Amino acid sequence: MLPNERFARVWLSALIVIFGAYFSTLALVRPDASSIALRIGLLAAALGALGLVAGGTWLAQRWRRRPDDAEDERDRAIEHKASAVAYRVLMVGMILVGCVMPFDKQGMDIVNAAVFAIALAEVVRHGLIVVGYRRGLRA
Repeated sequence: MLPNERFARVWLSALIVIFGAYFSTLALVRPDASSIALRIGLLAAALGALGLVAGGTWLAQRWRRRPDDAEDERDRAIEHKASAVAYRVLMVGMILVGCVMPFDKQGMDIVNAAVFAIALAEVVRHGLIVVGYRRGLRA
């Protein structure tokens, strides 16, 4: 398995598990004024866990790097296509968060919607990278 595909698989799994736990916990927390610290703490824990996964994966890949692991045109094409689709997903989410939600939501609801849009875009991006390596590119 190529390093880019390996990182995409690890990152995709981490995103699904960590943000799945984060949003599931948020669904169980009753929204009131005293829970803002809890919500911020949960977000910090989720992002910290993602940072640890990303850092650990990066270190492991640097440690195992081989000379034949250099990127080629296929790697760049897969990355480009996945990033283009993920960008569109992110833009739809940010338009919703920035243009629609301020009129009927506030505070942490908007923050959580933005985090969800970013997480969804990353899941789409790394999911497409994994699919691109397994099934190839379709123009």
